[in-house]
Amino acid sequence: MNTRIFRIPAPVFRTVVFPVLLTSFLLWTLSPVSVRAETAPRPAPAFSLPSLDGGDVRLKDFRGRYVLLNFWATWCGPCKVEMPSLESLYRRYQGRKLEVVGVSNDMFGERVVKPYVEAQGLTFPVLLDPGLDVSNSFRVMSLPTTYLIDPEGNIIGVLSGAENWTAPDTLQYFENLLKSQ
Repeated sequence: MNTRIFRIPAPVFRTVVFPVLLTSFLLWTLSPVSVRAETAPRPAPAFSLPSLDGGDVRLKDFRGRYVLLNFWATWCGPCKVEMPSLESLYRRYQGRKLEVVGVSNDMFGERVVKPYVEAQGLTFPVLLDPGLDVSNSFRVMSLPTTYLIDPEGNIIGVLSGAENWTAPDTLQYFENLLKSQ
């Protein structure tokens, strides 16, 4: 009985197989935004987290407004890329019925988050979730992940990956959303 196992010669593995596997992996992990609209709105998990500004913030504090809840971290490259446009979105809709709220997943909390937020000039509310309790309750699997929550507290959309929050189609989406309210 021939029990020969198929072997790929080392030069072929180095020049063909490995690059193909590496490219596939990189395309999968670095793929652009993955958007998933909820098939049916589901209640967002209730939470209370400390804010960088002091005090605790609860999801129910935003009842009656849409909430763009962005889970991120200071060490996350794609998170850093999207922060300027997220700040622009916050400033554009500030005082309207759309709240932008960041939830930091940094395990060292305020010690690393506060200097980053100040250096970036971020003015939207930033909450601290170093134990990942809220992130886990929302089933966050990767960073950044953003949830859109309706005025009644239901998740109506989820986005995994960095987004240009000031892209014309994105801004049009929010304009239409707020007009329908």
